[in-house]
Amino acid sequence: MKKYLFLLPEFFIISLSIFWFLDNYLGSGHINYFTVVVFIIVSLQLFIKNKIVGIILGSVFFLFGLYMILAVLSEFKKFATIDFSAIQLISVGFLICFVLIAASIGMFYKSIPKKI
Repeated sequence: MKKYLFLLPEFFIISLSIFWFLDNYLGSGHINYFTVVVFIIVSLQLFIKNKIVGIILGSVFFLFGLYMILAVLSEFKKFATIDFSAIQLISVGFLICFVLIAASIGMFYKSIPKKI
């Protein structure tokens, strides 16, 4: 069970990249190659389990999560009045950002060398 629990960060980031790709492709017909690259790199990391790549990916996704918090706040400030859509934006946006940050911390944690 613990083995599968440690795979959750990668599965969340893979599912997030699939959602982001489908959102761009189905919404505008645009292929987002960045999401394809993220999907491939994280999928390879899931099977290869390179410690250095895990630390780098965890750090990059952590910084990206912090950036996305600022992006959600920026979009929230564009609302003239706080209505249901503004609350939905801030709650879903923060939920995704904080779970991404938690997943990146999990990736970082399981990649650092453990002292015995």
